[in-house]
Amino acid sequence: MGESKRANTSQRTRATIAAITLLAGFASSASSASSAAARGGDKAPIPPPTATELDYARGLSRVFRSVAKRASTSVVAITATAPRGRGEGTGVIISTDGLIVTNHHVIAAGNELTVRLADGREFSAVPVGVDPETDLAVIRIGATDLTAATFGDSNALQPGDWVLAIGCPFGLEQTVTAGIVSAKGREGVGLSTYEEYIQTDAAINPGNSGGPLLDLDGKIVGINCGIASQSGGNMGVGFAIPSQVVTRITKSISKGESVRRGWLGVSMQELTTDLARSFGRSDSDGVLVTTVVSDTPADRAGLRSGDIIVTIDGEATRTPAQAMRRIANSGPTSRITLGLVREGESLTTTATLEERPPRDSKPTAPTPVTPEFEASLGLTVKALDSDTATALAVTGVGVFIESIRDAGPAQLGGLQVGDVVREVNGARVGDVESFRAVLARSGRSRVVRIFFEREGTARFTMLRRNP
Repeated sequence: MGESKRANTSQRTRATIAAITLLAGFASSASSASSAAARGGDKAPIPPPTATELDYARGLSRVFRSVAKRASTSVVAITATAPRGRGEGTGVIISTDGLIVTNHHVIAAGNELTVRLADGREFSAVPVGVDPETDLAVIRIGATDLTAATFGDSNALQPGDWVLAIGCPFGLEQTVTAGIVSAKGREGVGLSTYEEYIQTDAAINPGNSGGPLLDLDGKIVGINCGIASQSGGNMGVGFAIPSQVVTRITKSISKGESVRRGWLGVSMQELTTDLARSFGRSDSDGVLVTTVVSDTPADRAGLRSGDIIVTIDGEATRTPAQAMRRIANSGPTSRITLGLVREGESLTTTATLEERPPRDSKPTAPTPVTPEFEASLGLTVKALDSDTATALAVTGVGVFIESIRDAGPAQLGGLQVGDVVREVNGARVGDVESFRAVLARSGRSRVVRIFFEREGTARFTMLRRNP
């Protein structure tokens, strides 16, 4: 196995050198031709590529051809039909007895699923299990003589590595494209809840969703799921779910089980530079805890609103999405260690995770408007009485924002009518008088930290007061 791995590595190295050498050869030829043209006019001949250059290029082509040929028998076309339309996508056979992985969004809109194999056979398919939060689904067809794909290690990928995509863009089955890994660990794309995508410039278009991203060993390192595009087609920015995620999720949903994830019981937000300074921090490393749900692992571990989580199990935590993903991947009943900063002091605590509960829908807040504004912040607030609290679906003390001035500090800071203000500069506010008193105590400070709640989610924001 060791010798084989080295041979494969050597083959990939030769292929990469081939491409570089070929491009260098073309550049050299172009340079020579340009010089010749300068000396003898534009009719100077361009020398053909050398045999060595052609051998290198053909070697890389043979690698691509081999990968495409071996993987194609495991790639299928999927059609999802609904009474008002149909959608098309791609899938990958993961077992010889008919299990196929694809994207959840490929099958979500259709009540009739048809799978077409590379050899032209067609089968009706039924869903086995789905995980919308990673956009993965497993379906089954009634066949037992299939070729299952082989999955590779997405963790071993590095930016610059060659990859191939196979799929059915615009209904064109078994389309092969090549490119490189552009980046790893992409999040905040907006395609699903848990994101850590492989980014690639291999051409991916509508219909490629659910198809494989392959390394030069012909192993699946990702499942293609989306693109960033202003035109609706390929613009060189495609995303794939890493194989390490795919294999873990499909292992559960192939059995018809729900995916169990760890849950801490906090809401978090990004720690901006301004927020970090307001908490006495000179850097913005970590994520800011905005809400701690009562009687949860976080509550029992002693976490508080305003804590900054800087590490989880000793690893630096830089974004809320990364922190949420690590907690979820740890699984229920796992014990994690959290490194915190609270009021300038470093702390360590441990928490035993629970299973993440299903998400509930959130009510929409009303939007009353009045003509009066608090001059310095560009808003007016009103006491949170029982009727308003019921309408806003909140409990506890605070004031709610009754109106906001266009382009004022409150609007620029992301606040909206109906938001419930809980704290100003770390001080609790229970009515309009205490809200104004805290502002008065802030003196001439131009920056005010607001802790507020909207539709069940709490956040911090920084407002720059008008003079």
